[in-house]
Amino acid sequence: MGKYNYFEQAKGPKVKTIHPVWRGIGLIINLILPIIAIAGAVALVDFGKQQNWPFLAELAGTVRFGSIFYRIAFVRDVANYISSIQYFKALMIFSIALYMLFSSIFAVINAILYRIFGPPRYGDTDAPAPRAKTKRYTR
Repeated sequence: MGKYNYFEQAKGPKVKTIHPVWRGIGLIINLILPIIAIAGAVALVDFGKQQNWPFLAELAGTVRFGSIFYRIAFVRDVANYISSIQYFKALMIFSIALYMLFSSIFAVINAILYRIFGPPRYGDTDAPAPRAKTKRYTR
């Protein structure tokens, strides 16, 4: 028999999986966050129209698609609906910006909660980094 026995190492510890609650929180955030961002964009565009923001005049008007989008029935219906929205460019810019802002805020909150309620940083076989102070070497 050899010096090292590798068969005992093959078992290993049980693999830890993420708790289903964290998956549920992620699902809720990914479903609700675009709705919040689009609603916030509509509110910002309405507020910008009342305050006469100058860059909204650049983003005013409708969007017109190419002729290929009007050949298929379902795509034609969607393209006609999108073309009927007055400030579509401004709505898309604001909704993407708000989505990025809100998702970063929720990511930070999620990281803080995971740090508080998540598993410990070091496992049974891990050790924290040594805090040894070394002297500076001089010749």
